[in-house]
Amino acid sequence: MKVINLDSALIALEITGEDAASYLQGQLTNDIGELSHVQFQLSAHLNNKGRIIASFFILKNMTGGFYLITSKTLADKILPRLKMFILRSKVQCQLSTKSIYYQTIKPATIEFAELATNNFLCIGDLPEDAIEDTNSWHKVLVDNGIPMIYANSSEKIIPQQVNYELIGGVNFKKGCYTGQEIVARTHYLGKVKRRMQKLTSVNEPTIGQTVVSPKLDNQEVGFIVDYYKAEDKYHGLVSIQTDCASDAYLDNNLETPILCTPILAETE
Repeated sequence: MKVINLDSALIALEITGEDAASYLQGQLTNDIGELSHVQFQLSAHLNNKGRIIASFFILKNMTGGFYLITSKTLADKILPRLKMFILRSKVQCQLSTKSIYYQTIKPATIEFAELATNNFLCIGDLPEDAIEDTNSWHKVLVDNGIPMIYANSSEKIIPQQVNYELIGGVNFKKGCYTGQEIVARTHYLGKVKRRMQKLTSVNEPTIGQTVVSPKLDNQEVGFIVDYYKAEDKYHGLVSIQTDCASDAYLDNNLETPILCTPILAETE
């Protein structure tokens, strides 16, 4: 069994209090009421323009509270942001002191999220055999088409531009939340011009890096969402203008194109 320590990459916000569920319902893209102890939920917190500030893996803990697991690069941004909306609600929002790790065998008692077959994101006491290998964690995200928002990509795109509604990260039937109007309008009335695709590159990208295309005179047509290294190539996720995906380049290398491949077909 492989166990990877993710404390250097992720943090968990712990949301507790009798109003915790109703508070989160007004802040997140997904329906917190559909979350149970035996599942996890993808969700996001948006700004008023509908752009993703932070993405989350959400777990319901055994005491009725919630863990919102997100990128550690957003630690200084997301906690004060969420506290702004507590107002008079009976809610406590704080950083959890528990460790976060990934393993390939289902935990017996620990709180966890099964991201894919034999891929478990766990929160609790760190096992003694845990190793540092964040490249493997990024591989899990990329191979399963799961976008994570980092400081370099925060507030750049709306959920549809990273396929969030196609992988269960948005609920269009729930009540109001910050940024909902933009997301709903795009869903019901608009055509999404940018989607998340998989990419392969011989040149190392960086998260948040601009992608350009000769089709638009080398203007920006997307950015790198995530990536990992495998042998002599880099595999990743890119949010890109779909009509330029066949001719796209990293902005610091206009000689070698990146290979973009669609992940999911859009649903009506």
